[in-house]
Amino acid sequence: MFRFYFYLSFLLLTPLFAIEPLNDSDILELDFQTSRRHGESLPKSPKAKQYLEELIQKSQEIHLAEEKHWYRLMRFKKTRWGVWESEVDNKRYFLSPDGKYNPEKELIATLHSFFTEEPIPEGLLHPQCFFPERYHWLKEKLSFDLGRITEIKCPRFEVWKEALNPSSVSIVFSSYYMQAPASMFGHTLLKLNNKVNENAELLDYGVNYAANPGEMNAFSYSYKGLTGGYPGTFAIFPYYIKVNEYNDMESRDIWEYKLNLTQEERDRFLRHLWEMGRADFDYYFINENCSYHLMEILEVAKPDLQISNKPGWIVAPSDTIKFYLAEEGFVLSQKYRPSLYSKIKYKIFEMSEEERDVYWQMIRFDKGFLPGENEKLRMALVTDAVLDTYRYRYANKNEIPKQHKDYYDKLLVFRSKQNDEYTTKEDIPLSTPPETSHPLSRVSVGGGASSLGNFAEFQYRIAYHDLLNVSRGHAPNSELAFFDTTVRTYENKRPELTSMSVIKVASLSPYNGISKDFSYMLDTGIQTAVYKNNDEVLRKQVGNFDLRFGYTFTNEFGKNPLSLGVLSVLAGVKAQNGRMFENDVRYGVNFSLLYQKEWGAWKIFSGATAQNYQLSQNLNTYYATFKLRYAFSNTHELRLEVNGERFYEETLLSYHYLF
Repeated sequence: MFRFYFYLSFLLLTPLFAIEPLNDSDILELDFQTSRRHGESLPKSPKAKQYLEELIQKSQEIHLAEEKHWYRLMRFKKTRWGVWESEVDNKRYFLSPDGKYNPEKELIATLHSFFTEEPIPEGLLHPQCFFPERYHWLKEKLSFDLGRITEIKCPRFEVWKEALNPSSVSIVFSSYYMQAPASMFGHTLLKLNNKVNENAELLDYGVNYAANPGEMNAFSYSYKGLTGGYPGTFAIFPYYIKVNEYNDMESRDIWEYKLNLTQEERDRFLRHLWEMGRADFDYYFINENCSYHLMEILEVAKPDLQISNKPGWIVAPSDTIKFYLAEEGFVLSQKYRPSLYSKIKYKIFEMSEEERDVYWQMIRFDKGFLPGENEKLRMALVTDAVLDTYRYRYANKNEIPKQHKDYYDKLLVFRSKQNDEYTTKEDIPLSTPPETSHPLSRVSVGGGASSLGNFAEFQYRIAYHDLLNVSRGHAPNSELAFFDTTVRTYENKRPELTSMSVIKVASLSPYNGISKDFSYMLDTGIQTAVYKNNDEVLRKQVGNFDLRFGYTFTNEFGKNPLSLGVLSVLAGVKAQNGRMFENDVRYGVNFSLLYQKEWGAWKIFSGATAQNYQLSQNLNTYYATFKLRYAFSNTHELRLEVNGERFYEETLLSYHYLF
């Protein structure tokens, strides 16, 4: 036990524990300059110099720089122009000035660096220790003669490796959290399972790849995340930190998939993970994201694995889980870890009606209610649910009101006196695993009739999910869509770009006595406005911004949860620009009432919105819709829509294919 804490303390005090670039700009520059010198260094001994030349010649004869493993170590990919380029964007990862674009020059520079004899500046490491997987692989491929090359001892790396020492590795999927931009897509990370922690797995370590945005707001984060505006790096951390963040603070269910990696593959994984401490990448939400780079590091660990080339230009965390499961024998087992919110729900579902009544009274923390003795009530169950609710409510709070803290302390004393027993059915997941999700891209064709004539319609969406899609594997009552585009052709008229939502986001999270999350909807892009000009009804494309906030209600804790459907009440602002409007713009407040219900393959969505444009001296309007979806499978849907607004009505039947 003492040795474990010694290693833990060592890691916490070691810069590479975080697998991040050092913060001191002077050290970074020194590291870069030193690496460049190492990549060109020549040994002083004529025999060593001759051996270096022999190794370089042999590597060229067997075309070692063209081998797949070297390309994976260097993250080389072909660009759209057909040239090779590394995805690594940190110059410190390369020992050759041309290493980012030339695999052979980087390999030769790496061999040069392994013969480095000059003193290593304090805080830096010998190249053999900075790049242990490069050294191990080249040593194996070129059969290093250790009598002719000095093998450097790397105690810092060895202590780090022994402290982690995973007996197995799991890929972890954390479900979607629509209240934060960084968490809308779901997230994957790796968990290093150590036998020492078999009965206390939260003490294991996790490996994460994520963007480092620093200070941010939702709009800048979305824009930079889509355009590669943030650096992404690997980090190692105690697993309980992420469980606390995801399970407790953000109420995200977690799915763990244990992977089949041999001891040598795990060792290779650790050697390359250490190397990733010198690398960072431009982070993109859509493709080069958390899941993409985890696939690549696992391909280094397991050479026969080929999954990073399976996604298209969209890499979704949920889809990567499907790729792992599709590899025969690669996933050994699956584990569900319910969020704190889910654990509360499990306890509520276990309660009798009388126990629920007491629970709802007790979570009114201002009243500090403690029930008297009642043999019919399982007060251990009720009190545990109340304590969990307290943790849930204050997980993100910096300060807790004194009266609430006092009540919590009284609850702990009260709970210590309860001796009744209960069990909850946490083995039945309250959410669906990511591999059950539908494909993310979508095309649809349809036709309909309107007050302006019949029309044909084509739609295309890059990603991800809309309110009518099957919710399995996604956050319920949510929407996240990029470049959702509609093109129509009306009778005897040219095709028109009817609408294009650059980004469309909705989170209709139920509001109740436990969760106080608000609901919101955001839509930005292009819409078609219908207006009158000299009694003629016309259509024109306009810029659109629509933002609404409110609350959503449902019978989330009833005997048949969500059986009554989901009702949302929202209010917000809408602005559009177009020459047909007064002063070329209309804006104002709106009020919406939305209802949705999903059962089996069917789902209905209906809503009405009243739009007040008086502030901009334009006509008020309204919008009403009724939509019905039938899903033949995860990839095929049929939809019927009836839409109406001031001056215009339509009915649309469409077929949707998801891929």
